[in-house]
Amino acid sequence: MKHVVQIIQEDQILKVCVALLIGTLLGLEREYKRKAAGMRTMTLICLSSTLFTILSAELGYPNSPDRVASNILTGVGFIGAGVIFKNDYTIDGITTAASIWIAAALGMAIGMSQYVLAVGGLAGALIVLILMEFTEKSIAEVNDKRYYIIYFHEDKFPEVDIEHILRNFGLKYKRMFIVRKADLIELSYTVRGNRSKMEQLDDFLLQNKSVTEFQVQQNPL
Repeated sequence: MKHVVQIIQEDQILKVCVALLIGTLLGLEREYKRKAAGMRTMTLICLSSTLFTILSAELGYPNSPDRVASNILTGVGFIGAGVIFKNDYTIDGITTAASIWIAAALGMAIGMSQYVLAVGGLAGALIVLILMEFTEKSIAEVNDKRYYIIYFHEDKFPEVDIEHILRNFGLKYKRMFIVRKADLIELSYTVRGNRSKMEQLDDFLLQNKSVTEFQVQQNPL
């Protein structure tokens, strides 16, 4: 037993503890927002990257200490792809995938004993994930982007009126496509502008009896 304990280097145990701590701190933010990859996932990715980096340095010494570590990025890429979900008009999970990427990078830094770099990288990641979110929300209030699909009967609500209404609300728009099914018209627009103006547009479409139906998709591609 004493022989086994002697084999384990104190520096390696320190690296494992630091990886657990940093992975947990990074994962807390994703867990709080109930993302697909939360605290446990981020902690395991950070820890595994640290272990693979340590093993890579030892197994590959002295000729190719990076032969195992170089494959970490490939493995993490597959995991990141698994948390990205594409809907009809949006893509979700890109930030979580990027968080997985940075978790692996932090783990590799720890494995290489670059503790200052790892702590600095964690601080930078948390600033981006937490503080920049407020900046994004502020920008979205001024210049939001949504995808509208509007259905109406052509004889009751000519399509030209849609664009006239969008201009009246001070919104910028781009028509995507128009589909005619008998006398039913389906129009789709990508709309940008002030969020409060878009909410007024939503209320107008809800109250307008000529509009058969409409759908709104936030953050379109």
